[in-house]
Amino acid sequence: MQNVLVVIPPRKEPERAIQAAIDLAKRRGVRLVTLIVLDPRLAARVANQLTEVGFMGEQIGDQVTDVIEHEYRSDAETLLQRISERAQREGVNVTALLEEGERGEVCARIIRAYEIGTALLVTEKHSWLTRFLSRSAAARLPALAGCEVRLMEEE
Repeated sequence: MQNVLVVIPPRKEPERAIQAAIDLAKRRGVRLVTLIVLDPRLAARVANQLTEVGFMGEQIGDQVTDVIEHEYRSDAETLLQRISERAQREGVNVTALLEEGERGEVCARIIRAYEIGTALLVTEKHSWLTRFLSRSAAARLPALAGCEVRLMEEE
């Protein structure tokens, strides 16, 4: 089976990529796997920056870190739930995954575990120069993954 994976950045709802992934899974008659990879260090980095600029003290920083982590995870769970409901309404079986870690490593593991044939990676729209300079990083994932990888630019 060659399932379809869509990798979604946290706190984004990439309409075109989601619809493309649903349509592809539906057309092929396979499962859609939706994935959001959370950066486990994001909340701590934000809290540290706020502490360093004197916006808050270290004790408050720990509380802020907890709140940011909770919101970050909660927003991702809500997004995955909305996408799952949408895919199911269109008759597509879906598995929603929320993982923490390095995006490339998580994607490689999920691609193997869920027998992914095509992975749609959502990227932010960048200038032509930024796209040109970052092609080498994007090109490493297909070789690592062992499946077709499509980059979907979203605003």
